[in-house]
Amino acid sequence: MIRPLFASAALVALVGAQASATNLLNNAGFEDALGFDFANPNNWNGFFGGPAGTFLQAFNDTGATPRSGDRALVTTIRGAEGITTGNDAFTGHVQIVNGITAGASYELAVWARTNPLLLNGAEFRVEWQDAMGVEISRFNQPLQGLVTSDYQRFAFTDVAPAGASRAAIVIAVQSFIGASPADTSVAWDDASFQIIPAPGAAALLAVAGVTGLRRRR
Repeated sequence: MIRPLFASAALVALVGAQASATNLLNNAGFEDALGFDFANPNNWNGFFGGPAGTFLQAFNDTGATPRSGDRALVTTIRGAEGITTGNDAFTGHVQIVNGITAGASYELAVWARTNPLLLNGAEFRVEWQDAMGVEISRFNQPLQGLVTSDYQRFAFTDVAPAGASRAAIVIAVQSFIGASPADTSVAWDDASFQIIPAPGAAALLAVAGVTGLRRRR
């Protein structure tokens, strides 16, 4: 959901409160080592699949220019000439976030750019799960046609459904939409997943801030 800029004080207070919310993701800037065996589900863990011969990449040590820090996550699908087009492949990373509050609104955001091409699908999503890890529902945000050569911030909000206590955060590219060849490469950086304060809570924060200013004056 794209958010316009607001002029009202109450809504500005809401945006400010949201911006200061805690990022629930670990290794959000992909600076540290990534996982591939789910020994630590609270870090990013890579996954991949596709036809034999397809080049698949989901690493943070490729040397790609990051938005901030020293590293960025790069996800790539590339066919091999004379062997495979690379169609019907996927690769990416997932991280599990525990302690989800059912009924609360959450924002998932990430910065992305082409690296240097995007002919197929790039997407990020939240998969809402119960305490046993069984998926209840998901919200997927495709980025086809939106990613450019410059880093842009992409974000959406979704409400955690009843019964949700975990969220699987997924960042990926896939080649299921039929383009040929299936060459795709995207750099990702500075992901965030955070709860959005209820409007009433944001208003209270705003009032507290104004009261504090008056007292200091």
